[in-house]
Amino acid sequence: MNPVAQRELQERFRTIRSPLILSVWVLAAGVVTFLAFVVASNAASNQLNSFGGSGLGSVAAASSIGRFVLHSLLLGMIISILFVVPGQAAVAVVGERERQTLPLLQVSQLSSWRIITGKLWSALAYISLLLIATTPLMVIPVLLGGVTIGNVLAGLGMVAVTAIMVGAVSLWVSARSSSMQGAVLGAYVWTVVLVIGAMGLLIAEFFLLEPDDMGSQRIVAGMQRDDGRELYSSWVNPILGMVDASANAVDFRTQIVASPYRPFQGALVVRQGFDAGDLGRLSISPSPEFGVFDSRFPGGGFGSGGISGLSGSVASTIRGPVWPRTLAYQAAVTVAALWAAQHIIRAPRPPRRGLRRRASHAT
Repeated sequence: MNPVAQRELQERFRTIRSPLILSVWVLAAGVVTFLAFVVASNAASNQLNSFGGSGLGSVAAASSIGRFVLHSLLLGMIISILFVVPGQAAVAVVGERERQTLPLLQVSQLSSWRIITGKLWSALAYISLLLIATTPLMVIPVLLGGVTIGNVLAGLGMVAVTAIMVGAVSLWVSARSSSMQGAVLGAYVWTVVLVIGAMGLLIAEFFLLEPDDMGSQRIVAGMQRDDGRELYSSWVNPILGMVDASANAVDFRTQIVASPYRPFQGALVVRQGFDAGDLGRLSISPSPEFGVFDSRFPGGGFGSGGISGLSGSVASTIRGPVWPRTLAYQAAVTVAALWAAQHIIRAPRPPRRGLRRRASHAT
C-alpha cells in the first residue's frame, strides 16, 4: 500500500470525526430513500385511485417507484460527492506545506507521482467507504422492479469516476496554493466550472445551435423522430453521463411516476432524433377525450380489463451512448491534473556530479 495513503488513513480513522461523518452520511441516504419512496408511492396511489386502477396497476406502479428511488439516490450521491470531495482533497498538499512537512516528503525515497497518488487515494478511500455504506439501500429499488443490478452498478461506477476526477483537480489546486482557504475555494470553483460550466455549454448548444433542418421525419414508438444531432457538450457533463449509464433514455414506456432524471434525459433523446417535449407525455394523465388514462401514446391506457400495453416499446438508438465518452473525458482530465500536480511538488534534483566535486575540493 502507498505509505502516504496508509499514514493519512491511520490518522483519519483515529478520530471520532470519521465514524460520525459516516453515520450522518448513512442516515441522510436512508432519509432520502425513505422520502423518495413515500413521494413516489403517494404519486402512484393518487394516479391509480383517481381512475380505479388496481391489480396489475400496482405492479406497474412498483416498477415506476423503483426507478424513482434509484434515480433519486444516484442524483443525491453525485451531488453530495461534488460537495464533499473538493473539501477533502484540497487540503492534502497545502496542509503539508503549511505544516512544513512537504520538504520531508520531497526528499524521501518516494517519487512525486507516488506522493500525489497516495494523497488522492487517501482522499478517495474515505469517499469509497461512504459509497459502499449506502450500497445496501440500492437493493430496495431492485426489489421493487423497473431497474436492474446493472443499472445500479453503472450509476455507482459513474459516481466513483466523477469523484476521482474532482479529487485529482482538487489536488492540483492544492499543490499550487499557498493557503488552505485559497485551496478549498479554488477546488470548489473548479468543481463548479467542471459541472455547472458543462451544464451551461449543453444548454447553449441545445437552444442556440439548433439546426434548421433536422432531417427526415418518421414515426417511431408512437412519436415523431428525425435524424437527430450530436450534442458534443453532453460528453463532458458528469451528471448526464451518470444518467445515461444508469437509465435507457429511449425506453419509452409509460411512467406512472415521473423520473427525476427527466430534466437531463431531454438532451439524450434529442441526440436520438426525438423531441424532448415528448418525455412529458409519457406519464399517465387523465384524458377527457377518452375518459381513461391517455392511450394515444406508447404504453396504452386503462380499460375495463385493467392496464394494457404498459410494457410499451424501446426505440432503437441512432448514436452510441454518452457515458463511454464521458469516461474518456474524465480519465483525460484526471491524468492531466495528476501530472500537473506531481510536476509542481517534484523533489529538487540533487546537484550535478561536477558541482559536488567542486564543493568537496573547496572544503
